[in-house]
Amino acid sequence: MAMYFRGASPDVPDDAFRRVFLCSPNAALLRDADGRVLAVNAAFEALFGLEAGDVVGHDLREVVRPTQGRPGEEGEVWSLCGAAFLRQTRWSAGEGEAVDVSVSQFAVGALAGRPISCVLFRDISGRRRAEEQLRAAERKYRSIFENAVEGIFQTTPEGRYLEVNGTLARIYGFDSVAEMTEHFRDIKNQLYVVPSRRDDFVRELAAHDQVRDFESEIRKKDGSTIWISENARVVRDTAGDPLYYEGTVVDITDRKLAEEALATQRAYFAQLFANSPQAISLIDTHRNIVDVNAAFEELFGYRAADIKGYGMRAFIVPENLLTECENVRGSILFGKSVVRETARLHRDGRLIPVSMIGFPIVIKGAVQGIVYTYQDISERKAFEEQITHQAFHDALTGLPNRSLFADRLERALTRAARRGDYQYAVLMIDLNKFKGINDTLGHQAGDQLLVEVARRIAGCVRGMDTVARLGGDEFAVILEELKSKKEVMAVVERIGACLGQPCRLCGTSVTPGASIGIVLRTRDYASAEDLLRDADIAMYRAKEQGRASVIFDRKMHQEILEAISLEADLRHAIEAGELLLHYQPIVDVQHGAIEGFEALVRWDHPSRGLVPPAQFIPLAEETGLILPLGRFVIAEACRQLRDWQREMPEARGLSVSVNVSCRQFVKDGLVEHVAQVLADTGLAPECLKLEITESVLMHDAQHTAQELTRLKALGVKIAIDDFGTGYSSLSYLRQLPIDHLKIDRSFISGEGCDGESQEIVKSIISLARSLGLTVIAEGVERADQLTRLRQAACDKAQGFMFSRPLDRHAAARFLRRGAQGEGACP
Repeated sequence: MAMYFRGASPDVPDDAFRRVFLCSPNAALLRDADGRVLAVNAAFEALFGLEAGDVVGHDLREVVRPTQGRPGEEGEVWSLCGAAFLRQTRWSAGEGEAVDVSVSQFAVGALAGRPISCVLFRDISGRRRAEEQLRAAERKYRSIFENAVEGIFQTTPEGRYLEVNGTLARIYGFDSVAEMTEHFRDIKNQLYVVPSRRDDFVRELAAHDQVRDFESEIRKKDGSTIWISENARVVRDTAGDPLYYEGTVVDITDRKLAEEALATQRAYFAQLFANSPQAISLIDTHRNIVDVNAAFEELFGYRAADIKGYGMRAFIVPENLLTECENVRGSILFGKSVVRETARLHRDGRLIPVSMIGFPIVIKGAVQGIVYTYQDISERKAFEEQITHQAFHDALTGLPNRSLFADRLERALTRAARRGDYQYAVLMIDLNKFKGINDTLGHQAGDQLLVEVARRIAGCVRGMDTVARLGGDEFAVILEELKSKKEVMAVVERIGACLGQPCRLCGTSVTPGASIGIVLRTRDYASAEDLLRDADIAMYRAKEQGRASVIFDRKMHQEILEAISLEADLRHAIEAGELLLHYQPIVDVQHGAIEGFEALVRWDHPSRGLVPPAQFIPLAEETGLILPLGRFVIAEACRQLRDWQREMPEARGLSVSVNVSCRQFVKDGLVEHVAQVLADTGLAPECLKLEITESVLMHDAQHTAQELTRLKALGVKIAIDDFGTGYSSLSYLRQLPIDHLKIDRSFISGEGCDGESQEIVKSIISLARSLGLTVIAEGVERADQLTRLRQAACDKAQGFMFSRPLDRHAAARFLRRGAQGEGACP
């Protein structure tokens, strides 16, 4: 087949064009105007995996065809007119794999007047893959750019944004990228709070082509400020000149705030450590000192520079506390905090009481060290010791007080229960004249006496014994490790002898004297309270009997129980109205006429029978029951006399005398009670005589004078009972509104009523006459006693000679007999 190629030099060999066709690296084929393949080259066979024999002579459409392309492209490819075209598409041979190719067709000549076309297939698979990879990379970059958590930017060296991502726009407070890039015309002055930071940024890039962790404070769109960290690099052109800067931005505001907070905390800790008044030491896990503060240096006397890096135990831990120190350290390393009071050594060897707190330093879940704080508690300890001493010792004498005495007594009880050979005794000591000394010489003298007595008692016992002041003028002693009763009595005698020696108080010689109660059979006791109680009972028995000492026995306790029972019964009797009055007549000594009665209270107990006044009156005085009892006597006596006056004309001029105790005078309300009784009964005030003893006058003279004056204003008569046995001042008798003096029975019918007693009676009567007072003699039992009273011109008398105390019915009969001429006096 001969082909004609226009434009070819005649010198070009005919086979040159054939070789071009056959050796072309691109797949090529020739086809005629009918579409039949005339020839294919080796590159075609290789590209589509076909043999030339399978292709030549066949219609091209039966051999290869495009698998994709734009509408109309296929008709263009199969056109047999030989028109030229160039397309990129995918072709495949039969069921073979499709290949990306660039297809071109052009006419190469004519055969028998009909066109012959050359179709070239250039394999562009590699380029297509590269382009796809480039597009994938572009998509990936764009995705990273748009979705990055960091802000990404490109800026000109002059300070304008070329491109930013949405994250950066949001960091800076903008709604969109466009809004941000439009906003910033001058990054230096618009963005940075300190504009010079932009200059620093540019200089750093110029010097190193990059910056890392460049931190600055910037303004957001709304004017608020945040902190950012920038990483950037310079992008240069081929000439090396900067084209733009690109980089990333991270909002580090939270980190900055955290850093500031951490810096503040560190500053706080540093100042706390340095300026704390408490000594602080930091110790590593190997027991070595990391640091100590100034307070530590001051407390223990060591400079920090001298002890850093050394074990703390060698400096401040006493040898006897090394084990404690290790136990504390072990607890802290185990994660516990320890608080305790202990002691540490000063550099000069002094032992300092300290309050210590130790706690672990935990880093990443592991103990990395220990903090110890120390506070000097020397003053507090001394104060506590002082308080403890004061709590258990008497402030005046320095002796143990009641609390400490009770504690030591309990210990003695415990030892006695544990040891069969242990014997001890308890003494209770009460001074005899303390109240009088206090009242006359003053409290300062009383205090001096107590201190002297404490010294003397302490000097009479051994070091193992306990001497305590229980309060007031009461002292107690525990004598321990005794062998016999003689030892106890020897100590008691020594104490009595010492306290019987005079001492000088405020220039006055005073002999204290004391009453001592003793409990010897202490093994019978189970409680300290019982022991003290019985020693107290014995002491009061000694005081009552005027003896120096009394040894307790069980009968005393029983008597006390009986007194307690009697008190309860008396209280009930007063409330239940079981008390009654007897009346002893008072008669005119000269004429024998009845002048009145003295009302005397009686108690007819349901089971005890008639209880003597001497048994329950002192009990009433002691317990305070004398107040309701006294009110009862006044009210009942006035009521009874008024009833007699209504019933018997002869009783209208009579009076009734009632004894008033010291307690009644001391307590307010006596005058008001008397006034109310007189008003309720209608008794004339002059018919009531209130008898008081000389002791009442001496107790509180001013108060007594006021009360007597008020009673006198009511019209009540006042008598001094038992006159001559006390120490009444004659000035009192002149000043006080007194109407009668009652001579004590001891001068009338007592033992030894000799001429001296008679002279005293005459003197009293003479004194009364000079003062305008009436005299009443008590205890008249015989006619000769009455005769002497008549001779002495005594006014009135009472006693068994005239009548014993009578109940109200007998007293009424006595009155009627007197009215009938049967006088009381012979």
